[in-house]
Amino acid sequence: MSVNIYCFYNNKGGVGKTTLCQNAATLYAENHPKTHVLVIDMCPQANISQFLLGGGHRGYDVNQALQTAASRKNVVGFVDWLLRGNSGFSALKSTYTTQVSKHNASVPENLYLIAGDNFLESLSLALNYAVINPANIRAWEEYMTAIRRLCEHEHSISGFKKTVVFIDCNPSFSVYTQMALLSSDRLVVPMMADFTSIEGIKGIFAMLYGKYPSQAMQKYAENVITFTKQVENFKLTLPKIFEFAFNNYTVKAGIATAFQALRGELADFCYQQFVSFPDLFATTQAPVTDLAEWSNVFVSDVKDFHTAGKVSATLGIPLHRLPQRQAYAMPDGTTVTVPKDNYTQAVDDIHKFVSKID
Repeated sequence: MSVNIYCFYNNKGGVGKTTLCQNAATLYAENHPKTHVLVIDMCPQANISQFLLGGGHRGYDVNQALQTAASRKNVVGFVDWLLRGNSGFSALKSTYTTQVSKHNASVPENLYLIAGDNFLESLSLALNYAVINPANIRAWEEYMTAIRRLCEHEHSISGFKKTVVFIDCNPSFSVYTQMALLSSDRLVVPMMADFTSIEGIKGIFAMLYGKYPSQAMQKYAENVITFTKQVENFKLTLPKIFEFAFNNYTVKAGIATAFQALRGELADFCYQQFVSFPDLFATTQAPVTDLAEWSNVFVSDVKDFHTAGKVSATLGIPLHRLPQRQAYAMPDGTTVTVPKDNYTQAVDDIHKFVSKID
């Protein structure tokens, strides 16, 4: 079954994860019109859903309608179905997707969404109980792989030969985030070039892969049940690290110099993880022997969107489609002019990033 699942995650918030995911998914869908492109919103804030469903107030209202509909065709509707004794997937027949182009003419027709829902966080307590069900020793495995099986189900009824999935995750390492990560094939880690991002990366290697930054922490983890131990116990497969994406760099003097200095330190740290744990990373077409070669494969840069990003998010227009016009009417009637020079580099960066996705 041809289903490839990319998860966008960093346990540090505010790194541009949702913006990168939504622009990558829409551009990928446009570049591959014969592919079923599915976005899953696993963040209770549902920002990517708001963007895809029309942006701003319109996107919010459409998503609220999905949340209040009796069918609840969104991520909470699916999780609720699981919690009602269906984690074994014996009778899933319906779809939880929404064809985005029916609500937003700025996105391709082959783009579908399993929308986010504010109630997802409220279901985390029920999920925490469900995965340790003493009457079902396979419960943890069933829930942790549920998103993958949902993707395979949606692919089977889509009519497309191939499905590529983009999952936008919440920064927390909550149970629903774990479900998304463990159902994925490849991990995209958006990040900023700052010192706090190093701690975020350390957190990913520790929480997700069980690679701790100190012997003391490693020793402590030996005496408790961890996510990684559960993965090993059930013989499941973790996503391979696919890309580190540095968001919001600028070309201004001074700021750009500081960015490059911090970027270099972060890239070197990530490269050292590759040297120490190469099996955690996606397979490369050619051997990687140094930091420069590794960076060409595993690192992307995405320039700051500035005003263009605000217009894009408010109107639900993917960044790569902004050049179709220069002036845009905002919801309050204000006309905003977006010079192409402000975001041309950002569009080029998005194209380069998307070209790496299978």
